[in-house]
Amino acid sequence: MADFGWAYLSGAVTGEGPAKAIQYLKAENGELTGSQNFTFDQATDQLFLTGTMIISGTLQAHTFDVIHTNKVEISSSGGTNFGDDSGDQHVFTGSVSIVSGGLRQHYYNLGAATYTVQPYDSIIGVSHVNYTAIQLPSAADAGFGKILIIKDETSATRVESKKIAVSASTSPSEAIDRDATYSLTGDNPALTLYSNGVDNWFIY
Repeated sequence: MADFGWAYLSGAVTGEGPAKAIQYLKAENGELTGSQNFTFDQATDQLFLTGTMIISGTLQAHTFDVIHTNKVEISSSGGTNFGDDSGDQHVFTGSVSIVSGGLRQHYYNLGAATYTVQPYDSIIGVSHVNYTAIQLPSAADAGFGKILIIKDETSATRVESKKIAVSASTSPSEAIDRDATYSLTGDNPALTLYSNGVDNWFIY
């Protein structure tokens, strides 16, 4: 049969392996066998492969879903979503260019009297009209180059008794420039900080 390049099977042919297993040659010119890692379900018209697929040509699909522990979604229109939790970290080595469109940062509206800055915070808009205390994380926890913007969004002038008090970490003992705290008073004051990733926050 090898001389003709085809095989003619007559009658009942028994394969090997579990139910729904795709049959393949166990060895060169050898007998057929199957594996639970490579199966076809005729009822659902689904092919299942557990393991690695190596394709040397082109793969075409009407729908392409990627399901992985580290979530990455790529839509047919070109949009992408990376991660699904605020604790996820995505590291790029090199430059990032935004050719068209814009950059959107995490925004948090603070309506309470106290707040501890979270690692994912970027812009904090304060709507609490009375005295507000904001606690910064340590510079090491925030990481070097972390930028934080704090802005008073209320319509009233911030007097001293209703100031926004921003405090550096006390454990370890750190500073905002050279002070342990920084106060925001007046008409819609704002504060922009960056972390050196070691022991201090700086105003710029």
